Amino acid sequence: MSISLRSRIRQAILLGCVSGAALLVLAVGQASAATYPGGGSTFTGSAEGWKVAASPEKTCKAVGILELLCTNDGAYDGTAGSPAGSYEVKTNVTLNLLGLFKGELTAESPAFTAVGSGGGSLSLARSFVPGGLLPLTPQFTYTAYLVDKTSNTKQKALTETVEGEVPFAAKSGGVSLTAGHSYVVQIETTTTSTVASIGLLGEATARFDNVVVTGPDAPSNPGGNGGANGGNGANGGNGGAGEEGGAGANGGKGSAGGVSSARLESLIKSSGLVGTATLKGNRLSVRAKCPAKVGTTCTLKLQGMLNRHKPATAARRARVKKGKVKNFALVVKPAARKVVHKRTRLLFKETVRAGKAKATVYKTIKLVRKK
Repeated sequence: MSISLRSRIRQAILLGCVSGAALLVLAVGQASAATYPGGGSTFTGSAEGWKVAASPEKTCKAVGILELLCTNDGAYDGTAGSPAGSYEVKTNVTLNLLGLFKGELTAESPAFTAVGSGGGSLSLARSFVPGGLLPLTPQFTYTAYLVDKTSNTKQKALTETVEGEVPFAAKSGGVSLTAGHSYVVQIETTTTSTVASIGLLGEATARFDNVVVTGPDAPSNPGGNGGANGGNGANGGNGGAGEEGGAGANGGKGSAGGVSSARLESLIKSSGLVGTATLKGNRLSVRAKCPAKVGTTCTLKLQGMLNRHKPATAARRARVKKGKVKNFALVVKPAARKVVHKRTRLLFKETVRAGKAKATVYKTIKLVRKK
């Protein structure tokens, strides 16, 4: 074989090794990501726990001394987004006598707990439609923050000001997370007019979709390795090495149900409740899942709620194998029946145990009536 041929063969082998290593790093990087809240907010079918933040308060007021009446509010919109569904911030002017307006509102995600520490990102898609307020040349400004409720600090991830109609476009910025800390995403919004006009009424609408915080996943569970070693120890039991096998068995147990409470909470938020709730008479039918990634059987306790402190139904408890779904039949309490029958969406409290981990999650889903 010639020297040049050997050289080409060595180069090909080296290139293959480098490519394989690159693919391995990419796969590991993809596998080590965790997404919040509850796997990300796509607003497909509901507001997914997003609300107008209590502080700072939402406002819409006249700028100057001339009279103007306006409102500013946030709510779920099931018509716009990709896929359909988004959280909208709407500014509505109902009386305008040469006034300028300024509307402020903060949208807030449900709380979530980080399962890993390190750098990450906050991304979202946004759009703005000036609507009937276009002649006032309104400006829309938003700033997205990751708020650490545990340390009472917040990080600015991104900010932007837009004018005129802009379609949905993705934006992102960097953040950092600390394992075990509780977080929310807050999007502070301001809509202002720059031109005054008499008698011009209408509304401008901003929308947010696909809001996702991405951060490191939980570190690998050392209990899993203990389980594997324990298996080897058990094989050595013929030689009397029973104690090492016993320790390994305990490690294996940790592997089977070894998710942390924070990781369990994240998994349940993203895939705990399945589909819609069905109301027939005074019975609610709801499907709940034990995510396969939990790695063990879940003990699920489910209850419909009027709010976080007032139950709407009796509670039901059941054991559900990993990756499986169970239908829960919940009886509506007599005192809550009138309220529940008028609602189109209902809050549910889901308490889950898996091994030594425990998590409680609140989620609002669509309520369908069946005769």
